[in-house]
Amino acid sequence: MKFNLERPLVFFDLETTGLDTKTARIVEIAMIKLFPDETTDSFLTLVNPEIAIPSAATNIHGINNIDVMDKPTFKEIAVDVVAVIKNSDLAGYNLASYDVPILINELQRAGISYSIENVKIVDVLKIFKLKERRNLSSAYRFYCQKKLHDAHSALKDTQATLEVFAAQIEKYSDLPQTVEELHKFCNQPDDRFVDPDKKFKWEKNEACFTFGKYKGQFLKNVVENDPEYLAWMVNQDFSDGVRNIIRSALKGQFPEKKNNNNS
Repeated sequence: MKFNLERPLVFFDLETTGLDTKTARIVEIAMIKLFPDETTDSFLTLVNPEIAIPSAATNIHGINNIDVMDKPTFKEIAVDVVAVIKNSDLAGYNLASYDVPILINELQRAGISYSIENVKIVDVLKIFKLKERRNLSSAYRFYCQKKLHDAHSALKDTQATLEVFAAQIEKYSDLPQTVEELHKFCNQPDDRFVDPDKKFKWEKNEACFTFGKYKGQFLKNVVENDPEYLAWMVNQDFSDGVRNIIRSALKGQFPEKKNNNNS
C-alpha cells in the first residue's frame, strides 16, 4: 500500500442490534490495525449485548441470541478495545456517522471516556462518494462509455437518461421487464420503517421517532407526555403521510405493523 502513516490506523466495523446510534448495542466487533511499517494486527469477537437481538438485525448480519449467549459483554472487552485504538487514527466504511458514535456510547456505558478530538477519521464511503460521483454524467460514462456533452440541458439529459436505461436493461438480465415490476423494484418498501419518509421506525412493533428531540422514543409516549409538540408538527413541512400518522395518533389510533416473517 503506497500510503504514508505517521501513526497506526485502525480499520474497524461493528455489527449491532439496530440503527439508532444512541441505543444500538454491539454484537460483533472486528478491527485491523495497520502500523506505519505496514504490519498489521487484528481483533475479532462476538459480543453479548445484554439485550435481545431484534430479528430485523439478525436478518441483516446473521447473528442471533444463541450465538452471543456465552460471549463476553462489551464491558468485559472494553479495555482490550481501547488498547487497540489508543494513540491511533480510525478508518472504516460509513464509520463517521454510525460505527464511531456507537463505539463511543458503548465505551461510556463501560465507564471509559474516549474522545475523537485528536483522532483522524478516514471514511471509505465518503471517499467512494467523492471520487465516484453518482450523477447522470457519471452514469452515462459508466453504462454507455460516452461523455455527456451539454449536461443540464433538458433534452440532452433526457436523451442520456433513456440511453442509460436501455444500457441497464441490457446489462442486468435479472431486472424486471415490465414497467409495473420495475416500479416495484425501484420503490421497494423498507419494513424497518413505518412511513416512506423514514420519520418513524418499528421498535417492538410500535412506531418510534427517528428524528428530532424525541428521537428513539415511542410515538405513544409522546402523545401522552407532549401532545402539543405533535400538534405543532401537523402544521409543519412534513409529508401528508407523516402528518396523517400524527393526526391519527392524537386521536388514539396508532400504526400497526403487519405480521410477516420478520416480526
